[in-house]
Amino acid sequence: MVTLLKSLKIKTSSPELYLQVLRHKSVYESSFQNNERLEYLGDSILDSVVAEVLFHKYPQGKEGFLTQIRSRIVSRANLNRLGIALGLDQLIEVQMGGEIKDTSLSGNALEALIGAIYLDKGFETTSKFIREKLLAPHIDFDHILTSEPDPKSRVIEFAQKNKIKVHFNTSMYNKEEPQTFICKVLFNGEQIAEAIGLSKKKAEQKAAAEAIIKLR
Repeated sequence: MVTLLKSLKIKTSSPELYLQVLRHKSVYESSFQNNERLEYLGDSILDSVVAEVLFHKYPQGKEGFLTQIRSRIVSRANLNRLGIALGLDQLIEVQMGGEIKDTSLSGNALEALIGAIYLDKGFETTSKFIREKLLAPHIDFDHILTSEPDPKSRVIEFAQKNKIKVHFNTSMYNKEEPQTFICKVLFNGEQIAEAIGLSKKKAEQKAAAEAIIKLR
């Protein structure tokens, strides 16, 4: 962590605070020892800074437009990518199977890091870190603006942002010709939408589109 702080040009007299950034609850059960509270704090600050950046960058943008772009920037997938870019995936203390890069741990640690910087250095330094170390080198606003996620990606993005467990339960609906599939979209185990399609992918996209209508 010391090397990471040096690379980010962060000088601190509270190294223990930054070590907490890397402590997952699977190793440290207490929320006062693991990074969950810092993650909560960092999430709120990140949203605020990105909202301000977008407010000034798109002066004609309406609320819905600004909210949508912010949601894409702070999506769980994007934060995981940024966390990995900073090398946080190599530093996290965690007990689990599989690859960390396939989880949300890197993005969570990034939010915790933002929370730690805020407690250590204050809002102005934290805002500068987000703008100069995260947004400027890693976020292509034009690409985000012009890329339109497919319905399934939008549902996953919404679920990740709101920390909801989403599951697409897809199975064969009709084995006769023509074969059809049925997909049920579950949020935290509760079904919110379903649809039938001529392929697994089409069924999932239609079910996701139905879920988006429900979410609206």
